[in-house]
Amino acid sequence: MERAAAKIERIFLLLAFLGILSGAALLAGGCRGQRPVSAPAQTKQDGQTEQNGQTEPDDGQNQGELEGEIPGEDQPEELSLEEIARLTKGNVRLSAEQLSGYASNMALRYDREQEELVYSQTTSWIPESDDPYLYLFVKRTYEEETLKGEEPAAYGYKGTACEIHIPYEDAFLFSRFIPALLVGGDYVALGEGVYLSNPEALAQNQEAYPEAASKKGLLLDPSMLGTEELTDLGVKHAIYNIPLSSLLGETTEEEYPTILYTYEGKEYAFNGYTVASYDALFSYLTQLGMCSTAIVLNDWNEEHPELIHPEARDEDSGAYYYMFNAAQEEGVLTLEAVARFLTERYCSGEHGMVHNWVVANEINQKIWNYMDTEDLDHYAEEFEKGFRIFYQAARSAYAQAKVYFSVDHVWNNDREDHSQFFDSRDLIEAFQRAVIKHGNYDWGLAIHPYPDPLSRVNFWSQAYDKTQAAKTLSIMNLNVLTDFLGQKAYLDTQGGIRSITITELGFSSRSGEKLQAAAFAYCYYIVEANPYIEAFMMNRQTDAPEEMMQGLAFGIYEYDHSPKYLKEVYSNIDTDNAEEYTDFMLNILKAENLEEALSWAE
Repeated sequence: MERAAAKIERIFLLLAFLGILSGAALLAGGCRGQRPVSAPAQTKQDGQTEQNGQTEPDDGQNQGELEGEIPGEDQPEELSLEEIARLTKGNVRLSAEQLSGYASNMALRYDREQEELVYSQTTSWIPESDDPYLYLFVKRTYEEETLKGEEPAAYGYKGTACEIHIPYEDAFLFSRFIPALLVGGDYVALGEGVYLSNPEALAQNQEAYPEAASKKGLLLDPSMLGTEELTDLGVKHAIYNIPLSSLLGETTEEEYPTILYTYEGKEYAFNGYTVASYDALFSYLTQLGMCSTAIVLNDWNEEHPELIHPEARDEDSGAYYYMFNAAQEEGVLTLEAVARFLTERYCSGEHGMVHNWVVANEINQKIWNYMDTEDLDHYAEEFEKGFRIFYQAARSAYAQAKVYFSVDHVWNNDREDHSQFFDSRDLIEAFQRAVIKHGNYDWGLAIHPYPDPLSRVNFWSQAYDKTQAAKTLSIMNLNVLTDFLGQKAYLDTQGGIRSITITELGFSSRSGEKLQAAAFAYCYYIVEANPYIEAFMMNRQTDAPEEMMQGLAFGIYEYDHSPKYLKEVYSNIDTDNAEEYTDFMLNILKAENLEEALSWAE
């Protein structure tokens, strides 16, 4: 009787899947098509035991036996009915809650040779479900995780080690793929989904990242382009801002017609005059052999309010820039179009080359990246979604592009009031938590390690906390940052410390031009000796009126373009004549030699 009952049960199982196997629109192994007919919920079957709501495999059917039944790429696309039944039953029964997050080692990679995506994952056991398949759902950045009423984009046979191959589509660059099983007629996600982890494989420009002759960089004065006031400085790294309000929209200059860029069937207008100006700038810097960095800034934009996050649309907030909108469809599509346009245009050298992108400015300070929330995790998650869009775009255009976000020197104040700012350390932690949810990637960190207060020039005369309890991150305690990023949870995808660069740091000449020059020289030597800091971009080439009103004169040149003492020091510090121009520094620092001075910053 038991054998007969088992036989009848098996027949019912096989009949449930006959509709699946006869559906020619579905081809196993990751082809796209309509989803299979839903199988009825299954009852507990032989070979399984249930403990505390979870079915455990018994000795009669172990994990290895089931794995042997699962087809790989080179096996037949269709299984026998018996194999389908066994694979459907799996070797463990889990509740929907237990299935959530059950998948591990989720990865989505682009196979450049086959021009397809390869999704892979592992599970400890093979959960029971309505059919033998693992499904993949595709979601855009703004879409919620729910799978109810959704159709899968691809599928393959489930197993403890799964791999599904999917023909590549452009929209997949910014999409996350969510694995799921069909259980009781509903799709149940096994994880939060992952984004493409190697967008660089899509890039046409596979050239190596340039090796700059030194780490010396500068925030440029556009009025000095093409003059000896720039070329005499020997700048190796240049940085420039791109506010989006001036980039988007039609041009009023007939000589520079509007550039229409089509993205996902919609035309986006880019100001021809503004674009031509950036073309000229980045082409010029490329010709000079500089490594260029562009900062993308989301300023208030009446014509494109969709770029601003719905929780940040307050023009009276007093903020200079606003959180990117990765929460709504229109905002995401515009953001993707902008990111694709910029990174494609400046990835080959045809219009000049941008090697590095910085998304937003000092994001821990709401005046520079406004969003009306004190919820750190929510703030970080919303920023990370927009940041990843720029990252995917940049790396898919130029394989070695580096993409950063920046923080200021407020490291660990431990204030409960987050109405104005978050501590940099807390924000980096929250940002990485958001990253890991959908797959690690090689984001970089741009820092602004000014002295506190900003007007202080003789920064070496202060005492600095060099532990993780430090309140301020400065040039004298960079080990606080590198020790923090050296923790396993923050390593890049290759297991190393992430790219770190100084994109803003300067010293005022109001306390004396020679003191300013000594501060710069000492700072440069500290950076040069630190293997983790890639560049030091000084603020700035020319004194800025808005900073001068605050008593700060950071420039190499006065506002009227007359040079300061710093000019010759800056020009020669990375040459064979450096010692001749920096000897005076040791007297000001009261150090016997450079080695002693550098030891203070270790």
